[in-house]
Amino acid sequence: MPKIVDHDMKRQEIIEKAKEVFAKRGYRNTNLSHISEKCGMGRTTLYQYFANKDEIFYQTMRHTLEEIRSQVEAISIDEELTITEKLKRIVHQLIGEGNNNHTFLLLLETWLVLKREKNETLERLKEYIIDLKLILEILINKGIESKEIKQVDSKSLAETIYTLIETFTLQRTSNNIDIKAKIESFNLLIDGLKV
Repeated sequence: MPKIVDHDMKRQEIIEKAKEVFAKRGYRNTNLSHISEKCGMGRTTLYQYFANKDEIFYQTMRHTLEEIRSQVEAISIDEELTITEKLKRIVHQLIGEGNNNHTFLLLLETWLVLKREKNETLERLKEYIIDLKLILEILINKGIESKEIKQVDSKSLAETIYTLIETFTLQRTSNNIDIKAKIESFNLLIDGLKV
């Protein structure tokens, strides 16, 4: 009797294993052979699920960014937290020692490479970055409305916070960064916004 394979489940398994390969080797140094080996299947079998490395990478990043967005949204609607606590928690989630951090770092590193190459994968992933910035902007606006945060240009501040997140994340590649010190510096910055 032939083995029945759940196509969607197998794709998800490939995405999870590919995430490990991309995180370890980076986008540039990963090829389909590395992914197929990690998945315990031949390259030709891999083509039954994905067209090429870019498609696997896109799906890996999309999956990770959806997880991150979900976590950030959960923080943003937590009614137990003040607006400044939410902003701090979001930054800690993105640059701290959590599970998605290495993938977020990979995304940012790859973002720079793909930007230079004008790769279409970059355009497809932009919506997730825009969503993260929008969540930050909405939180800042709520903080202004509730008089918790000083009157500021919320869009500009959201961009600045996101840029700091990117910078802290990219600095992690040098391994000389004190994450706790960076988070504490960010917390001081956010505390400075309080009315």
